[in-house]
Amino acid sequence: MYQTAVCLLVGLLAISVNGQLPEIVGEIFPEVKPVGSTGYLNCTVVNQQEGQKVCWQKGKMDDSSIATFDISEDDRILVANNIAQGEREDSGEPKYEIIVSKLGLRTRYTLIVRVLSDEDSGFYTCFIRQQNQNWETWPSKLGELMVQVAPVMSKIMESVYERAVGGNITLACLTFGNPAPNITWKREDGHRLPNGNFQSRGANLSLINLNKKDRGNYICVADNSVRPPARFTVEVKIFYSPSCRAVQDTVGQAQNRRFNAKLECIVEGYPTPSMHWEKLQNGRRMMINDGDDYRTEKMSSAVTLISDTWYALKVKNVQANDYTEYYCVANNKYGTNYTTIKLFETMECQGPNCQSIRTGGSNALCACTLTLISTFISVLVLRFLNY
Repeated sequence: MYQTAVCLLVGLLAISVNGQLPEIVGEIFPEVKPVGSTGYLNCTVVNQQEGQKVCWQKGKMDDSSIATFDISEDDRILVANNIAQGEREDSGEPKYEIIVSKLGLRTRYTLIVRVLSDEDSGFYTCFIRQQNQNWETWPSKLGELMVQVAPVMSKIMESVYERAVGGNITLACLTFGNPAPNITWKREDGHRLPNGNFQSRGANLSLINLNKKDRGNYICVADNSVRPPARFTVEVKIFYSPSCRAVQDTVGQAQNRRFNAKLECIVEGYPTPSMHWEKLQNGRRMMINDGDDYRTEKMSSAVTLISDTWYALKVKNVQANDYTEYYCVANNKYGTNYTTIKLFETMECQGPNCQSIRTGGSNALCACTLTLISTFISVLVLRFLNY
């Protein structure tokens, strides 16, 4: 028992001077820096004795769930290939460096970490290694390095969803960043979301009992105040049967004067429907094809709503047997639909192309008037000369 007490006393004397034990004083203040910059953590020690080493370690000493590694021992770096690399590569500069500063009886060990990346975020442990002592008794303190990383979208997210009317979708927005980004969903066209709000917060956006109004682009925005925010667009396509609507339910035109009539309809549906024109003839609906009497045209849908397509039928040189009902018919695998347009007879030409006739008459009248005026002036001149 006596020998054990003597050994303990000798051990304490070996690690102290004037009864004072080595100690890490003050707090290691957290360091918050943007990615690519340089971080600094300060560890201040008093009563450091010969043979005692002040060390920095990545991670917590008592946390076996996270991989840790030794960075330094006093002013010596223990990391192999200690070169700073990253988006802003500092050629020739070390990744880690220790600056030792004497402050009276205190010694400050400053850990410098260059070209910060997301992997550099986390806890760092400063501790005093003492020989012949259990590591759990070594003085230690934690410092935290928080590297601010702008949000980045995951590359595994789906950008297009397709569902039938009545189906459900959950849009997922997977992001990375430090601090953790706030995620907001909105519609690209500025309309309300299916839940009635203009925005929805959270990584997931559930669309329940879909209808065709829910189709379009949805934008996920991730923001953590580190510029720039990240954006990701998801297109939602809804399968539904076609719908047809006439631009004008009735169209008039005069006959036997080489006048044309133009019938127009707008078709929507997904998948994009096939479309054709029909004509009521002798009590039966007959399909119309391009030829001497008709010309069909598919107009650009860029000026119409999403999934809408504008179609036109030109009835050439309208005759008496052209006055009947016409049908704009659309079909896809979800159904068939049509709208009816009636062509009727008028006494005068209808449409913008008729203006040229009236304009031509006016021009002829003007030309005749100018001729009379010119003749009248010539007669006056001759009479004046003879006078």
